[in-house]
Order: sequence, then C-alpha cells, then structure tokens
Amino acid sequence: MSDRIAIGMLIKAFPPEEVDAAIDAAGVREQRSRALPARTMVYFSLAMWLFGNAGYDAVLTRLTTGMRWAGVSTGKRAEPSTGSITKARKRLGSEVMRRLFLRRAVDAGDGPPRWRGLRVCTLDGGVMDVPDTVANLAAFTEAEVRMVALAAHGDGALIDVAVGAGDDELDAELIGAVSSDTLVVSHRAGLGHGLWRAAAEQGVHLLWRPCESVDLPRLRVLPDESYLSRLLPEHDALSRSFPIRVVRSGDSVLITTLLDPEAAPVDELVALHEGRWRFESVFDALDAGPVALRSQDPHGVRQELWAMLCVYQAVQAWRWDSKEAIAGRI
Repeated sequence: MSDRIAIGMLIKAFPPEEVDAAIDAAGVREQRSRALPARTMVYFSLAMWLFGNAGYDAVLTRLTTGMRWAGVSTGKRAEPSTGSITKARKRLGSEVMRRLFLRRAVDAGDGPPRWRGLRVCTLDGGVMDVPDTVANLAAFTEAEVRMVALAAHGDGALIDVAVGAGDDELDAELIGAVSSDTLVVSHRAGLGHGLWRAAAEQGVHLLWRPCESVDLPRLRVLPDESYLSRLLPEHDALSRSFPIRVVRSGDSVLITTLLDPEAAPVDELVALHEGRWRFESVFDALDAGPVALRSQDPHGVRQELWAMLCVYQAVQAWRWDSKEAIAGRI
C-alpha cells in the first residue's frame, strides 16, 4: 500500500492531463500503441527518485501497479525488458521533465518572502557523479555534473536551476534572470567582480560569504562595527572597484551590497545567511544520500536531473503544507 500511496502522490502532483500537455509540447507523443507510452515513461522517470535503490524492472512494476490502483492507464499489458525501458527513456528525452519542472518553479517576482521590502532567495549548488562513459565525459567534466539552484528563502521552493560545468557561469545565468529589488543570499566562495557589478546594474542585492584570500580593505568603519570596502577587479584599474560592506559576527565574515547599516542591520543579515536554503535539502527531501546518476548519456542525465527537481518540488510542497497544517492546529 505504501508504494501505491507514493505513486498516488506523484499522480496528484503531476496529473495525467498536465503530463500529456508537456508530452505534446515537447513533441514526443508516440505514433503507435506501445507497452511503454510516453506518459508511463514520465511517471517512470519520476518514480526512479522514489525507489532509488531498485532496478528498472522493479521500479516499473511498482509504478504500473500504483498507476492502475489510481485508475491511470499504463499502456499495453506487458513486461518490457530493461533494454526496452532504456530505449523508451531515450524516446522520451529530457524536455518533458524540464517543462514539468518549470510549471512548478516559483515566480521570482511573487514567490520568495520579503525582508525590508526586498524579495529574498538563496543561491546554492552541488555536484553529482555520472557514469564515466565516452558520451558523458564529452559533456561533463570529470564524470560529474554541476547544478546551481535559486530557491525561495523559507520554504525552499525552487525558482530556477542551471546545469553545466562552471560555478561562475551558472551563477551569472541565474542572477541575470532575477528581478530587481531582490536579495540573493549565498555561501559561495567565488566573488567575480563582473557578476557583482552586473547584479547591481539590474537592481539585485547580494549577501555572500567571501573566500579567505579575497582582499577586503577597511575603508570606513560604520557605527555598527561593519565597515565599507571595495571589491577589486583582477588586473584592472582601481577606478573600476566596486563598493561593498563587510559584516563580521564571531568567526563569520559576510559581504553585501547593502551599505546602509540602519536599512540592513548586522544581526538580521547574519540571520538571513544562517537561515539560507541548502542544496542538500534536495537529497534530504528525497531521502537520498549523495546521488550517483544512472544514465549513460547526457540526454538521460538531464532527464534524471529534471525528474529529481520535479519530485523535490512535489515533496517539498507537501511537507510545507503539512507543517502549516500542523501549526494551524497547535
């Protein structure tokens, strides 16, 4: 029964009509009756994250049993081989899963909570191992794929995700899509001068932890004992340096574009940073440890990743609703 309930949760989160719309939009609807139609393979991709230790055949058995219990068609009654499942995954591709995720991604302008008039979100990332096949090694560095996510401060609902190799490029991609009057909190060590200047030009504020090697000259001490400094570009004129504020609390050092101590008190900035969302929350929500993906090619890897994010969004929304319901009864 627990397997059926888990599959029922997926179907409730991703109703068949929504799945079918994403399949049609991605152009991967099957042209003839199959034992593994596209709809079943969408749910299969999601179910792999509910039954992470199970083989393809076991996942499919649990899935089809749950789908029939929920009254959802599964295609022809058959027992496809592992090879057939692999081929069906390739036919499906990754675009359907990406579209399903984007339907649930929080609107960066409306979703995140506000602090002193600013929308607050967290930028964080992680690395997952992929099989070291020729195809994967050509697409991903050192048989691993890096993801960076932008999440709402508080409930951890995802706003946007970037997949690639370098943190700086992925950070810039996500911050470049953020609306103005947003505070992006991060524990990132990198401090690309260009990224900070670009963020400021689009009206986005940053609150990050610097790496120890960054030079932060003490230019003016403020009444709250934070101080003003400048972020210096490498191999460039001092005139292009960027104004920042350095906040210290115990052993913690943070830098921010919020320069006014009255508008952004130290204790509140520290609390925001300590309460930031962590990328590891994705694995916690799925009850999975550091993840090694299964797919032998980059298209399958991306399908797995978008499916993982879809399931995280569904589980996180359910957990958050449950917490609010419990709080309302207390």
